[in-house]
Amino acid sequence: MKKYVLIFICFILIGCNIDLNVSSLYVEDTKENNILLTIETPSFKIVEKNSINQIFVENFGRLSILGGPILPSKIISIALPPGATYSGFSYEFRDSIMIPGEYTIPPLPIADLADSINVDIKKEYKNIYNENYQRIYTCDNLFPVEPVEFINTAFYRQYNLVDFRISPFIYRPLSKTLSYYPSFKIKINYEESDTRLVSNIREKGFLDQIAQDYIINYDQTSEWYQESTSINDDVFDFVIITLDSLQSSINSLVEWEIAKGRSVNVVTISWIDDNYQGYDLAEKIRNFLRDKYPVYAWGIEDVLIIGHWEDIPMRLTDQQIDSSSNKAETDYYYAELSLPDNESWDIDGDHRYGENSDQIDFYGEVNVGRIPWSDPEIVEHICEKSVSYEQNNETSYKKNILLLGAIVDQNTDGAVFMEYKTNENIHPWMSSWLMTKMYESESIYPKDYVLNHNNVVSVWADSKFAFVSWHAHGSPTGSYANNRAFISVDDCQYLNDEYPAIISSASCSNSDTDYLNIGQAMMKQGAVGFLGANKAAFYRSQWDEPNDGSDQSMKYFFTTAITSGEYTQGQAHQYAIHEMYSKGLWDRLYYETFVHGSLWGNPDLGIFTVEISNPPNTPQRPSGPSSGKILENYSFSSSTIDSDADDIYYEFDWDDGTNSGWIGPHESGKVVSASHIWKTKGTYSVKVKAKDIHGAESDWSDSLVFSLTKNKPFIALSYLEILKIICQRFQFINKIFLL
Repeated sequence: MKKYVLIFICFILIGCNIDLNVSSLYVEDTKENNILLTIETPSFKIVEKNSINQIFVENFGRLSILGGPILPSKIISIALPPGATYSGFSYEFRDSIMIPGEYTIPPLPIADLADSINVDIKKEYKNIYNENYQRIYTCDNLFPVEPVEFINTAFYRQYNLVDFRISPFIYRPLSKTLSYYPSFKIKINYEESDTRLVSNIREKGFLDQIAQDYIINYDQTSEWYQESTSINDDVFDFVIITLDSLQSSINSLVEWEIAKGRSVNVVTISWIDDNYQGYDLAEKIRNFLRDKYPVYAWGIEDVLIIGHWEDIPMRLTDQQIDSSSNKAETDYYYAELSLPDNESWDIDGDHRYGENSDQIDFYGEVNVGRIPWSDPEIVEHICEKSVSYEQNNETSYKKNILLLGAIVDQNTDGAVFMEYKTNENIHPWMSSWLMTKMYESESIYPKDYVLNHNNVVSVWADSKFAFVSWHAHGSPTGSYANNRAFISVDDCQYLNDEYPAIISSASCSNSDTDYLNIGQAMMKQGAVGFLGANKAAFYRSQWDEPNDGSDQSMKYFFTTAITSGEYTQGQAHQYAIHEMYSKGLWDRLYYETFVHGSLWGNPDLGIFTVEISNPPNTPQRPSGPSSGKILENYSFSSSTIDSDADDIYYEFDWDDGTNSGWIGPHESGKVVSASHIWKTKGTYSVKVKAKDIHGAESDWSDSLVFSLTKNKPFIALSYLEILKIICQRFQFINKIFLL
């Protein structure tokens, strides 16, 4: 494990209080087709161990150049207006500031693979490392050359994005000098000609929070996107894609998701196959999701695929560890929905998906999970135990984690990974968790049991673990310590399925779709969620913190997001994918994203206990006038009570294709008013519904019938026209004028 001593801390004064997780930000108003941003470098610290220095910047990752200096870096996302096309950028920076002293910044090492992997791939990476090292470390040129670098254009749902890599530190390897740029001014140019993005409707709830986290100029998007006030009766935020033969097996899960407040739609593969075009069934499924996920359509947030990958295909990609290995399949294809296949996953139309030249992005529009079985009884059981998992409120279960850390090489003890992600000082919520630790006998870390097959199976079978995490060498059928399996496919039959777990596997191939893999087997018995690699996975030797990258960091982000209680496993999965991308923590971006891009289990399942809230009573029929005139403002009111005494939101339906939006929250029983202006005469039925702060909705109220007529027009007349009318009405005036 690397141990560091703090030698220098530099705090840069922040010019404003905007917290963007990257830096301070200033957006300058411009009338031209460009966005002008000033970004300030955040505070940082430098630590030393054995004359080796490392720089830490909060929420930054590092440059991912093998053999190049490990310097802080991050990919940031900047939003463009809807329909705009990126056309270029320029940047300026203030003079760099020299940090006193000499610094030895180490090169980024090669990620490791199991010894069984073809030595040719290791030789290839060694050559890349040596070439970069010689090019950079044998001269005193500035590194990196460009502190701001265009990466790609992207989308997150309706948001139109452009990504840049920011690298504020510069290093001269021979003189060992280190400097930083205190701020950057970036100008992004665009043209208003692209019609790909047709929606300017703002997302709501958790999706909007994700957008705030991703987009550094999010506040500026309020000029371009508005909340919808139109009524959409076809909202289905949770979609299940399954086989006709499994529809009756999933009823328990469908009913539970509805009770949680989700709007569920079950769609069969046969229906998609009949109603959508595509090169193959996988593309038809993706085209269906692209059609229905936008907020103006169904507003899909979560997609659960129920069926074996032979029945509901994953996307076979063109990524493989080496020429002798099978290519990776991935369900990430169904999460990344930004553009059609011919503009993203298969630009050249050769049906070799996810080539390095293809333009995919790393913002999943939806959370995707899969129950990887097509047997009706197995599927029914998995659905039932998934429901029970969320309903269970036993603290001794729901805050109980099993940690399995093997020694994967002479410099890498999996116990380090386990200790870091459960460290209470870094993750305060873990202070209330029970932990059972199994490490190898040679590990220096305290353990409850030695990591071996007998201890893992017997303890797991007799205990209640809501979460299980391991780091070890692996195969499709198991994971290993001292070259012996401590858990395998054959052991799943002994696991405690009354108390199943979400499982995070930092091992090779535990979800390999060329086999009945251990992840799939555990979903049958022992698990309600499983995230593992579906082919060989890189790991980072001497891993001891998230910026070291590779498989451990991916599973770190996934695990801590779930144990925090703030993310479902589907949300945690997409969060981890984006963190790895934005912080530059993969060595092979496409391959590793695809290999770790498939989650077994319901994406809407979380570690926290879900308590179903009773909806408010149906509100009273709206009070207000029964008639009026167009283009005038009329007010209506209603009230209801909530049996749980929760605060209440109200939504009035004006029967003209618009509504009031959710108004509130207000105390239970309080009378609430809303007003509206109609533009067309006619008879309208005004109604109202309510929901509590947990999202439980009432039925619609009875309607108040409201009739509107036109206002009599006011006609402006000249004085002579008025006098003429008077003379026609009163003939004696004519006689006066004739005298």
